Amino acid sequence: MALLCVTAAGSSLASGEAATPLIVGGGKADAAGWRFTVALEQKRRLICTGSLIAPTKVLTAAHCAKSGKRKWLSVFAGTASIAPKNRPSRIKVTGVVVDPTYNGRKVERDFAVLTLARAPEAEPISLSSPGEAKAATKPGRTVRTGGFGTRSAWGFNVARRLKATKERIFPGRICDRLFGKDRGFQQATMICALGKRVLRFHSRLPFHSTSCSGDSGGPIVASTPGGPRLVGVVSAGPFPCGLGGPSIYARVSSRLGFIRRAAGLL
Repeated sequence: MALLCVTAAGSSLASGEAATPLIVGGGKADAAGWRFTVALEQKRRLICTGSLIAPTKVLTAAHCAKSGKRKWLSVFAGTASIAPKNRPSRIKVTGVVVDPTYNGRKVERDFAVLTLARAPEAEPISLSSPGEAKAATKPGRTVRTGGFGTRSAWGFNVARRLKATKERIFPGRICDRLFGKDRGFQQATMICALGKRVLRFHSRLPFHSTSCSGDSGGPIVASTPGGPRLVGVVSAGPFPCGLGGPSIYARVSSRLGFIRRAAGLL
């Protein structure tokens, strides 16, 4: 997750800074329901999360794949644990396609599609159609997010097990007021969401469950009449995570054509 520096008076993007996100205040994810979720490593260090959307294709955040060399990237897939004793073998990333319209300064259209050397033993998740996405991301609706990121709101203590939490969709004006259109939020391409307040971190501050460092690129999933659908990708949020306002998620339906082409789904 690219972290946004937030103060009571407003917010600004940390210039040129891209960190990975986590699930703060979440619980262990049900392995069966999240097998499409992958852990993305660079030089064998966890940097992000992603979603399997085709047998050998992973959707993640552009800021996860933009820097570094392709040969340094690999994933763990089809597992809820990446602890050394439990995790499966690594799968090399052989191709990276970053959304050509990605804006790193504003973290807009934060998408990248990775090609894996082989297909993992996991079922891909379906992308939401524009109609499904519109219905599922109305203010007040609930979505789920999962990731392998840190357990601390300050970006420490990377989890070795997939965690998940529920988040509520907020009206775009909430994130617009916090982050500003010129500083990190665009209603047409982003989703504004935040989880419940959690009593953690030995603090009286209003922390909420949400994504954080290491969760970047991870899934935002909605329940639809047709089944679970991928509606968003973990992109950016306040720092410390879960304090100061909702997180920002890249809206999959806004770049559905690019994602489908890059994943060979057209």
